[in-house]
Amino acid sequence: MSRRHLVIALGLLAACGPQKVAVDPAIAGRATLELADANFRAGCFDCLAEALKQYESVRAIPVLADVANTGALRAAGLLAFRERELGTTDGGYLDRARQLAAASPALQSQLATIVDLVTLVPWRIAPASASTTASTLANIVEGRNQRLDVLRQTADHDELAAYVYIAFACETGVGLRMGNREMKAAVGAMADVPLVAYRLALCPTSGLAALDDVVAKEPRYKEAAFYKAQNAVRAQKLDPAEAGYRDAYAWRSTWPAATMGIADVSMTGEDFATAADFYERTLALAPRNPEAMLGKVRALSYAARHQEALDTADELLAMQRYPGDAYYWRAFNELNMERYDPAWTDIELADRLLVNDLVPKLAGIIAINRKEYDVARQKLETAQKRNPTDCQTGYFLHLVLTELRSWDRAVTVAQSASNCLGGEIVAAQTEIERIQAADRPEAKKARLIASRQQRIASDTRMRANCWYNAAAASYNLSRKDEAKAFAERVIDDEQLGERARELLARLDNPSKKEERR
Repeated sequence: MSRRHLVIALGLLAACGPQKVAVDPAIAGRATLELADANFRAGCFDCLAEALKQYESVRAIPVLADVANTGALRAAGLLAFRERELGTTDGGYLDRARQLAAASPALQSQLATIVDLVTLVPWRIAPASASTTASTLANIVEGRNQRLDVLRQTADHDELAAYVYIAFACETGVGLRMGNREMKAAVGAMADVPLVAYRLALCPTSGLAALDDVVAKEPRYKEAAFYKAQNAVRAQKLDPAEAGYRDAYAWRSTWPAATMGIADVSMTGEDFATAADFYERTLALAPRNPEAMLGKVRALSYAARHQEALDTADELLAMQRYPGDAYYWRAFNELNMERYDPAWTDIELADRLLVNDLVPKLAGIIAINRKEYDVARQKLETAQKRNPTDCQTGYFLHLVLTELRSWDRAVTVAQSASNCLGGEIVAAQTEIERIQAADRPEAKKARLIASRQQRIASDTRMRANCWYNAAAASYNLSRKDEAKAFAERVIDDEQLGERARELLARLDNPSKKEERR
């Protein structure tokens, strides 16, 4: 081969070799936009957060900037909307929407609409960074029909409008009147979009099966655990409720509505230590939340952490929220700490603010400890009128009547209280059998059984006191047969048996009669 031919061949080979090709970033950007749109339509919280990242990642590509900015704004707005619905902490998504609009004047009109819709939704539990007064239930109800008419104009072709339309209809009560069929008709084909199907599943017009169907199709809906827990609470299924709230908390620990749910369920399940812990966690996420603070006061009180309960009640009073309850629980804890005078001051303050049977009942008990029996009788009689079925009120009233030597009424009230306490004992025994047979964690069963056993022991002791005091009062009224019948019920009692036998001996030997108390 000649030199000339060699040069030509080498040139041809070079022409066939690798070439540098200019890459169009819009191609990859469009693929990212498609993923973002799919995540937006999927609609779970994590899906929306991922969609926001994807939209923002392609905002710098000029040819895609407008679409990406609009998508990012819509995703940020819907995330802010969802945080308020869920009752999580504020992730700053509404602020992010404002920042996005500030960088793109064309988005200002969309921003105004999104801000209007988002701020209309009241926080389920307002976090530390959110205003508790900016949005109220009155705002969302006011003008609801007009707002729904506006949303309906775009709800059949826009996922965001469809979501907000369904949410607004359901939360204002309009959805109950419309029903699912009419709401679906209003959003048209959007009803099949997972984002919209999810919101419809949360409406009172739907059921748990609808939510399960959404989760089956899109398992990333971790927030669904929270709503399942709420359904379980309404069905009085505490273990599934707690499991659901804990799943929600495991997914997102900065969620005061979830911590509050765990606290409330624990309170109902008489796990006061756990309840106090999770009310405290709620307050760490939503400081000065009055419901969480009141729950903490109650949990600490029942856990016998009296000074902590007093300190928390003082915080509640400083907030000027639930003052009647705060004074009541102050009095409750002061009574248990044997601070009878401060307890009386606080229960009197509570009496000015609350009308129920618990306040006069506690006032009567405090008055007994202050040896003010006439006052105690008045308070306990008020409590009994308000709630005739409270056994403990009758028990304490019979003690006061005995101290006041109102023998005839003492017998009547003691007999009524003893019958009431007997019913409580049987009910507690039945509850123990039910708990033992239940498919529940052994630790929970043991705690609940121990609580009821303690109640049985307390009621048994109070019933024995009623029987003995009824015997003594009957004796003082010279009602021999009644006195004997009551006394015979306690002759084997460890504490009162000896006195009962002595009373029976006096009944058999009338010459030794003396006043008994």
